[in-house]
Amino acid sequence: MIPDFIKMFPDPVDVFADKVEQHAKVLFPLFSVDLKQINPEWEGYIHMLLYNEDPYNDDRVDTFNEYCQESMIAFDVIDGKYLFKTGFEFFNLTPDWEEYFEKTKSSFNKTKQTFIDTGNLIHPHYNKPADIYEEVGGKPKWIQGDETPNDPDGNPMTFIARVYTANYTHDSNDIYLFYSHKHKLAVMLYQTT
Repeated sequence: MIPDFIKMFPDPVDVFADKVEQHAKVLFPLFSVDLKQINPEWEGYIHMLLYNEDPYNDDRVDTFNEYCQESMIAFDVIDGKYLFKTGFEFFNLTPDWEEYFEKTKSSFNKTKQTFIDTGNLIHPHYNKPADIYEEVGGKPKWIQGDETPNDPDGNPMTFIARVYTANYTHDSNDIYLFYSHKHKLAVMLYQTT
C-alpha cells in the first residue's frame, strides 16, 4: 500500500522547473514526498530521482561544483520543482556506458508501466512486490560512512528518504535525498555495497 505522503512516478512537468525534456532524459522521477511528513511547518513536495552517471567520463569534471560531483547531484528547488545545479554535460556518456544507461532507462520505464497498470511496485528481477523506499525521515542508515551534506551555511541538511534502486531498475545503489528548507536546495547522493 502506498502511504498518503507519497506520490509515485510523478510526471516530469511536476518535478522540473525548466528544461523539462532535458532533465527527463537523464533523471527519472521515482516518487515525491510530502514535506509535511518531515516537518509539519513545511509545504509542498520533494522528489526522489533515479540517475545514472558515467564514472568513466573524465570530461564531466568540468561541470563539478560543491554539490554536483562524483556520486552526488543537486537542485535548486523553485516552487516545489527542481533545477539542476550544473550543466547537463555532467551526464554525458562514453560509448562503453551508453548500453548501461539504456538498460537503466528501459528497466525504469518497464517498472513504471507495471505500476501504472497494476498499482503495485513490482521488483524488476524477482517479479514480486518491492519496497517503495528504505526509509523516510529521521536519521539515515548509511551502507557506507556518513556523508550527510552541509547546506551553504555549513549546517547538516535534513534527511528526506533513502531508496534501493534495484527495486526500480537493474541498478543496485542506495540513493539518499537531503533538503535545506532555508536554501531551497535538494541534494542526492548514492552509496554502493
